[in-house]
Amino acid sequence: MRNTLKAVAAGLLIGLLATAAALAAASPSVVTGGTSHVQDTSAVLNGTVNPNGSSTTYYFQWGLTSGYGDNGTPHSAGAGTKAVAVQRTASGLIPGTTYHYRVVATNQSGTSVGADRTFKTAGHPPPGVSTGPATQLSTSGATLTGAVNPAGAATTWWFEWGGTPAYGELTAERTLAAGASAENVSSSLQGLLAPGTIYHYRLVASHGGTVTSDGADASFMTYPSPRPVPRIGASTKPRHARRRPYVLTTSGGILGPSWMPSQYACAGDVTIRFFRGIRQVAFTLAGVEPNCTFAAQTVFQRLPGRRRVHGPVHLRVVIRYVSTPYLATNRASYERITLG
Repeated sequence: MRNTLKAVAAGLLIGLLATAAALAAASPSVVTGGTSHVQDTSAVLNGTVNPNGSSTTYYFQWGLTSGYGDNGTPHSAGAGTKAVAVQRTASGLIPGTTYHYRVVATNQSGTSVGADRTFKTAGHPPPGVSTGPATQLSTSGATLTGAVNPAGAATTWWFEWGGTPAYGELTAERTLAAGASAENVSSSLQGLLAPGTIYHYRLVASHGGTVTSDGADASFMTYPSPRPVPRIGASTKPRHARRRPYVLTTSGGILGPSWMPSQYACAGDVTIRFFRGIRQVAFTLAGVEPNCTFAAQTVFQRLPGRRRVHGPVHLRVVIRYVSTPYLATNRASYERITLG
């Protein structure tokens, strides 16, 4: 009987020890709480952490999405077995903006994360800004365009511009009244720029100098003066088309000056004209591709001429690059082909 009692007592003791060990080995319990003292650029995040008997550290995560992005400094929550209130001030926030946050706690048994919650900072959100294209280009100027949404507060806007993405120059500041829809804006740089030069710019808007939004960087090139003359290389094949329909393919390329970026040099059109004597008998227009090449087909269903033609017909091919504001017109060397 004594042995039985001893065995029962031993079993109870072992069970109690196992339960205590399990409690001691538990990861922390966490609850993401609400927020307090929400300001334009800061808020206090609250929560509770139960260390479950093991030394525990906690921190808060926050950001514009549930992916967070900002982690607060870790702090100790102790090693007790009761929930303790914890908090952290998130600063450097954007006014009028929704944020996600949660509390995270870690001890030797593992890491626990609280539920995702959201809050919205006070004040008006930053102005919406979109850098637009440069218009009214000339050899010495351009007009910069864009759009600004004041987002409910009086908004000051201007353009930054210069020869590099570091800018260095500013247009005059102008103000939009408080509103909730985007408004088109523009500033003129006419007479301020050098010909044949690339400039960078962006639109910037601010609420009282405290909340600033930057538009994307954009660039343009003023028209060169004088316009460079490109070289035109082209060929039409076959040289001798023997059977109807007579399908001719003209291809080639444009070679502008080495200092001119391809986005300006590789633009425009090429005219492809076929002449029998002095009479034009066919015309084809080919666009210049971004890699500065062009290609087009011209089809003759019969031998060209006012009357029924017998025997081969000799044609002259004239290929000409149509001028743009960046390059002058020029033509390739004449070609001669034969049909029939």
